[in-house]
Amino acid sequence: MTSPAGPAAGVHLPWARVPERVRAWATEVGGGSPTSIRDVSGGFSPGATSVLDCPGRSIFVKAVGAELNPDSPAFHRREVRVSAALSAVPCAPRLLSTYDDADWVALAFEVVDGRPPLHPWDSTELEAVVQSLAQLHRECTPCPVPGLDSLVTRAASLFGGWAELAGSEPPAAIDEWAVVNLSRLADLESGWPAACGGDTLLHGDLRADNVLIGPHGVVFVDWPHASVGNPAFDIVAWAPSVVLEGGPAPDELLAAYDPSETLNPEDVTVLLAAIAGFFVAHSLHPAPPGLPTLRSFQQAQGDVALTWLRRRTGW
Repeated sequence: MTSPAGPAAGVHLPWARVPERVRAWATEVGGGSPTSIRDVSGGFSPGATSVLDCPGRSIFVKAVGAELNPDSPAFHRREVRVSAALSAVPCAPRLLSTYDDADWVALAFEVVDGRPPLHPWDSTELEAVVQSLAQLHRECTPCPVPGLDSLVTRAASLFGGWAELAGSEPPAAIDEWAVVNLSRLADLESGWPAACGGDTLLHGDLRADNVLIGPHGVVFVDWPHASVGNPAFDIVAWAPSVVLEGGPAPDELLAAYDPSETLNPEDVTVLLAAIAGFFVAHSLHPAPPGLPTLRSFQQAQGDVALTWLRRRTGW
């Protein structure tokens, strides 16, 4: 049995290398120059993710510029819009201030009293996160964030991996079972628009590195991929990384999610097919600028998702 992989992690820019103009903004937000700085690991943004202990208050800052990755500033801008509207949402961090000079984008949050989950996953902590996710979905149906994109809109640029692979000679790196069943997988995947439908607030990017556990409960952080849709998406997309981090099999995670008995099994299978296709197809692409570890993590998640999909379809 292989050892669980470490939590998802990219390569972050140290706070000391953030442009002076951005650091000056953070100093104003914190009420003075930081007396201590802690660069935080986890997640895939190439930008800085740092806790600054300042005279006025401690703040958590995310900052990125287009020179690190051309797409990352857009994600930060979207997180600004989403986080600004999450004040009424439980289990979300409080946004304090933002910075945007058309090149660098930064967000300052209230520091959450909490820590990342234990690694490998502790069963008690995982249960707490699953139940907090279920509660978040219940309390945020219908979605309380106005103007948020639907999951159908967000997924349009993500799903379709099996159709992409079926339209050409399959690369040698693809699992043999997937190659044999490419046309069936593409057909199953094609039902994703209907399976995505719903009116629940979705985090859209759940992993251990986007969760904090503290004395006041679970907090879900990093919301740039939030959308409105079927709550099954959050649990199904999260499940492969849970396995990689020493947690239970996907079916066990799904069973632990309170409303799982109300989730449409066909929707779960279709979403799983689409998510597996995303991981497999994208893992074959060149690494994006500033994200050298992303493709290998997608490949590992794709392997888990395929194993689950093979068991679920019985093909």
